[in-house]
Amino acid sequence: MARSAHAGRAAVTVSGKGLSVAQVGSRGIPGHRGGVERVVEAVAPRLAATGYDVTVYCAAGEGAKPAEWRGVKLVYGKGVQTKYFDTISRSFGATLREAFGRHDIVHYHSSGSAPLAILPRLFGKKVVVTVHGMDWQRRKWNVFGRMFLQLGEWAAIKFPHDTVVVGPDLKTWLDDKYGTDVTYIPNGVEERTQRAPTRLPEKGLEARKYVLFLARLVPEKQVHTLIEAWMGLADRHGMKLAIAGPAWHSVDYAEGLKKQAAGDPSVTFLGEVDEELLEQLYGNCYAYVLPSEVEGMSLSLLDGMAFGACVICSDIAPNLAVVGDAGLSFKVLDAADLRARLAEIMADPARADRLRVAARKRISEEFTWDKVAERWDALYRKVAGRR
Repeated sequence: MARSAHAGRAAVTVSGKGLSVAQVGSRGIPGHRGGVERVVEAVAPRLAATGYDVTVYCAAGEGAKPAEWRGVKLVYGKGVQTKYFDTISRSFGATLREAFGRHDIVHYHSSGSAPLAILPRLFGKKVVVTVHGMDWQRRKWNVFGRMFLQLGEWAAIKFPHDTVVVGPDLKTWLDDKYGTDVTYIPNGVEERTQRAPTRLPEKGLEARKYVLFLARLVPEKQVHTLIEAWMGLADRHGMKLAIAGPAWHSVDYAEGLKKQAAGDPSVTFLGEVDEELLEQLYGNCYAYVLPSEVEGMSLSLLDGMAFGACVICSDIAPNLAVVGDAGLSFKVLDAADLRARLAEIMADPARADRLRVAARKRISEEFTWDKVAERWDALYRKVAGRR
């Protein structure tokens, strides 16, 4: 029986010796904060430590380009540096290499790269595609981008030997739409420990005296709904609203949020934060709010729960699948309902404490990366015919 890639953690029972897998479609590892990249960064080393030969294709940006990281081989390629063509162009280069390459399995991440999956399959490779969400619903895409992503969704079902989704709602949607039976493997998260709030004062924050949003500042995250709800609160109990996260491809939206909150000193914008501050923000907030209208399976929501945050999220299916009974929910897009949930929990610290305990418990039981790695292993062995 193989051990976990991380000493001191639970065992990961896998049997990948002799299997080689290429991961295509992410920006690469380590260090990227995108959802797909975090999944690959967590699972690939765990598989490599148990006998898998794993290669991850990475974007050839600036900075160091190690050939290997935690037992995972890294291959770099350049794409067309635009919002619409970066990922697909890099994935195309990786696909050409893999069509004639040595790997047993080629694993594509995201429906945007899925149309390429036909090529390695034609050359006798086993192919897997993970759909991380209904990407065509995201507001950043124009009509042509959405049409291409809908084509990618179709390709993600038709071209690979197996299709993976990260949420039970995605499985239901795709199974019903295409008459198929896709594989559900959730995202995961590291089990976290509480961090002392040593850096909060530099941001004007105190432990348990702020409500937190921490994710990308893009329209589908509905940060404007959170600000609207916050600004209408009759009693904020001396708390602040802290908004943290990058504005990738959405600078205008982020500027609009600042204008919306202008003149209210209780709202503070932190921008993109480093790992140390991120951990302190999650672990010491009074509540963490995720008001999204679209998600696959939110890693920021999983992070918040792993740190023991009291969670309030929109009632979309992907969020409810994560939270279960360990948090509060409100009607998506409804600022008044969110305001009511905020007022309710801010007036009841004892309930907030109970939800913090419940959040940690749910993560440890359902969403650890070791459990996710075991399910990836089972999938790969099935696809390779090594049950």
